[in-house]
Amino acid sequence: MDSLPGSGSCTQFIVVLMILTATLFSPGVKANADEITLRLLVWDGYVSPRTRERFSAAIKSKYNIDLDFEITDASDPDDFFDKLRMEKADIISPAHNLARDSRYNLTTNGLTLPIDLSAVPNYQKLLPHLRKQSWAMEKEKVYGVPVAHGIYGLAYNTDIVKTPPTSWEVLWDPRYKGRYTVHRDYYELNIYISALALGHDRDRIFHYDRIKGPALEQKIDQLAANAGVFWKGFDRPEHYRDMALATTWRISFPQIDDSFRKWRIAVPREGTTWWIDTIMLSHTLERRPMALQIAHEFINYLLTPEVQLLSIARTLGTCPVTVSALDTYMKTLLPPEDAPAFEKLFKGLIPWKTLATRDRNAFKLLWNEALAKTGKEN
Repeated sequence: MDSLPGSGSCTQFIVVLMILTATLFSPGVKANADEITLRLLVWDGYVSPRTRERFSAAIKSKYNIDLDFEITDASDPDDFFDKLRMEKADIISPAHNLARDSRYNLTTNGLTLPIDLSAVPNYQKLLPHLRKQSWAMEKEKVYGVPVAHGIYGLAYNTDIVKTPPTSWEVLWDPRYKGRYTVHRDYYELNIYISALALGHDRDRIFHYDRIKGPALEQKIDQLAANAGVFWKGFDRPEHYRDMALATTWRISFPQIDDSFRKWRIAVPREGTTWWIDTIMLSHTLERRPMALQIAHEFINYLLTPEVQLLSIARTLGTCPVTVSALDTYMKTLLPPEDAPAFEKLFKGLIPWKTLATRDRNAFKLLWNEALAKTGKEN
């Protein structure tokens, strides 16, 4: 049958209509072209109301676009990969050891986008050792930009623990049974501190075959059984209530909250493990050029002194990642009594490593079995 007159134009119109419909109703895009929503899956507290409001106002002024944020707090490292696969996140903030984890391969699996550093000029203001790290790179392109770094540290309540602890072994002191809190989901970190308490060398703690045995299993079982509270996501004041000891993401405690007034960071002689949280961009932004541009500007804004000092350092108690912000933090925001501990922590840092599959599975099994024995797995 001969094609009808004008059928080519009709077909083109339908194709254009389909493209427009797909664009308008893709995840995170509102029907109004002057409105954009960025969906963030980030650690609790990284994007404060002040940060959202000020950045949204800047975007409105610059582009006349109403920018909204949909923010979900991450808890488990698996959250990032799962949301990327389901196309439910535009921006994520995984720790540095996850990008090349064999379970995710975030820089090679097509779920994240390379970052255009020309659109993030503040990248050059990062601490030198945080720029273009191997875990953030793929084929000479950067996929992750550090936004904060800090510790899985040991903290103590000065009202209860009169002498600053000098070893992770304090968590197994019978005096503090039921009076400490540890993270619920980061099973490998609890393996690390158990191995350090047993005297294993810092390079061995990332390898199950080098630390395995009844002594480690008993240590982990006791750590889980004697915990008074488990916390998830970011540690909050309520997790510290009536506790003597705690594991924490903080490198100092914000003095703006009286809940932390009696708490200090300890310096275990065995060392303290260290994380770098990074911003990565989801593949969902690839088909949304304006949203992608704004996402780059948002990364750049997170590296400004305002965000690094007020939101990251002062409010959360974690470390800024830019040279000027860290210098200001140490000189003006860090309580004088915390300065000696801060300097010692830097000398004893143990950066998290990307685990082999066997090691990760073994660590997860050890922790889950320990939780199951206590009935505290939920």
